[in-house]
This record gives sequence, structure tokens and C-alpha cells, in this order.
Amino acid sequence: MNIDQFRSGKMSGELVNSGGDIAFKPDTLPPEIEMDDELLDVFTQATNNIGQLSGVGRRVENPSMLISPFIYKEAVVSSEIEGTRVTLSDVYEYEAGQENDPSGPSRNELKEVHNYVRAVFEGIQKMENGIDLDLIRSLHNTLMSGVRGGDKKPGKFRDTQVYIGGRGEDARFVPSPPSVVPYAMQNLETYIQTGGRYQSLIDIGLVHYQFETIHPFRDGNGRMGRLLIMMMMCDDDLLPEPFLYPSSYFNRNREEYTNRLLAVSRDNAWQEWLVFFLRGISQQTEEAFSRASALLDLRDDYRDRYQDDANSVSQLSMEIFAQPYITVNEAKQMIDMAYRTANKAVDRLEEDGVLEETTGQSRNRVYRAKEVFDIIQKPVDELQYR
Repeated sequence: MNIDQFRSGKMSGELVNSGGDIAFKPDTLPPEIEMDDELLDVFTQATNNIGQLSGVGRRVENPSMLISPFIYKEAVVSSEIEGTRVTLSDVYEYEAGQENDPSGPSRNELKEVHNYVRAVFEGIQKMENGIDLDLIRSLHNTLMSGVRGGDKKPGKFRDTQVYIGGRGEDARFVPSPPSVVPYAMQNLETYIQTGGRYQSLIDIGLVHYQFETIHPFRDGNGRMGRLLIMMMMCDDDLLPEPFLYPSSYFNRNREEYTNRLLAVSRDNAWQEWLVFFLRGISQQTEEAFSRASALLDLRDDYRDRYQDDANSVSQLSMEIFAQPYITVNEAKQMIDMAYRTANKAVDRLEEDGVLEETTGQSRNRVYRAKEVFDIIQKPVDELQYR
């Protein structure tokens, strides 16, 4: 780590010895933040966009219609940032039991994404008493179990020094010594649970920086930190459910993201970090609003189209929003009807082009809800909604 860059007198922490290396120990939250015009403008825009997305979410009788596709999208992109190359199609096909192309992603890569999805749903279920260290450790254990990094004590704070962008003196950044981690995380837990000092969105940006700078686990800190953003937005009642997928913004701006975090530590550049962070939240909520609106319009179209059809058909046409890749057996479970009835409903939706068969096989067939999947996948500027 280039120590000279940290000796400007503007650090948001201090340099400490860690077994012969020099590491960075961040100050406890909160820092002094000046709400200048630029920060206030982007904060206001992000707040407005979140309110708009929250309003769309409250229109949905079954929240899983929007939660599920957005969580899967977030899981894929969050894993991509860590070097995993998996598409949304790969994950849905894997979970529907379809064998993947040998040249495609490995089962371990697919399981990484699957673990992220599981961790989000687990977090939603266990967040009744707020966000604490037990929940963070539990979710980290779910994220990392049985995948790359699974041998690095998932769910336990690290007991060794870690490095970012190299090792020792060559590292771009050296997080806090392991002896500091438990106390730093206890302070962070207190800040989260007491509501922080600033407006919720500002505090979430502060907590994300602090978590990534402490780097409490040996591996998986990036995924856990991005998951924590969604959890805090729900815990602070900014969104009714985790409809946001912030990793897309961080992935598009990966270099600036890491530079902004480093600049806070080195130069106390909190305003610049928060502007960057809130701009990302604003952009991603705007994108999520567009996708959610398009999905709701399609739902209304299917509801009108199949209102006079058999209950099996109308019901299945609604269920495929939450699970756009299905087998007939899954359709049977989704609508809670006999296999023959579910098979007929699948056939009807396939005839109408709502479902399309993806395997080309006569057995173990997998069907994709084409229009639903297109909305989840296509570029946001191509989305159309009423």
C-alpha cells in the first residue's frame, strides 16, 4: 500500500501496524458531512425515484412477482463483479433442472448465484428484529457455503490479514488488522441499529463504505456489502421489498467505485463518494421502476386475455412472473392442480407464445416465459410501458 498517499493529514482513519504490514483502520461513524448543492440535488433525485419505485411495488398483490426477477438479476451481476460469468438464463435453467452446455458456466459458478438468491430471501425472513451481526454472519455463511471461498470460514469474522489489489507493500489497500474487526463491526452494528445520524440514504452510503473498508470476512465482502444495501433499504422502510439491484451500477462503474472508496480513506472525500453512491441508487431505482411498470402492464394484459379461460390457464399466466422458467411438474405445484391439468395449461400458453420450450427434447422439457424474460433482460431504453 502506498503509505505516502495516506499521509496527507486528511485521512478518515489511521494507519496501524498489522503483523509487520501497515493497515488502515477507519474512524467510527459518523463523519462530518456537508450537504452541499451537488449532494443535496442527487439526494433529492434518489429520494424521489425511490418513492416512485416504492409506489409501483405497493400496487402488486403478490410481491414475489417483482422481487424474484429483480433479486435474480442482482445476484447475477453481483457475482459477475467477483469474476463469475453466469447469465440469467443459465441460472433459471439450472434451477429448472436443465443440464447446461459443457462450455457454459460451472455448477460452482451457478451455485454462487443461487446462494446469493437464497441469502436475500433468508435476509427478508430474518430481518424482523433489524440488522445485527448475527444476521450478517448468517447471510455470509449462506453466500459462501459450498462455493469458491467456502473454505475461508464462512460466517466468521476473519482472523488473518487480507489485502486488496496485491499483497503486502504491493497492495492497493490493506484493510483493518484482524484484531480490530470485531470491535469495528460492533460499532457498525450500533450505528445501523440506532438509526444513524443522517437521512437513511446517506447513512446507507456511509455504512457501505465502512463495511467494505473494514472487510470483515476473508472472502465475499463485496457480495455481502451489496446485499446489505438492499437489506437496509427495506429495514429503513425506503422500499417495501428488495426491488432494487444496485450491483448493475457498480459493475458499470467498477473502477470509479473502487477509486471513490479509496479516496474516502485517503482524502476524507465523503461528499464525492456519497454523490457517486446516491447517483447509482437514483439510476438503479429509475431502471427498476421502468422494468416494474413494464411487468405490471404485461400482467394486466395477461389478466385481461385469460380472464374467461380455465382457472389453470389464468392462474399459471400470473405465476410465471415470479418464476419465468418452469417445467410441467413445477407448473403443477404452482397452481396446485393435477399434472394433466397443468400440462394443458402449459400447452395453451405455449400455443399463444406466452411460453416457449427451450430444450428441444421430448422429455424433461423446460419452458420460458418469453415476454417476462425479455422485460427483465432487455436494455432499459428499449422498455415500453403504459
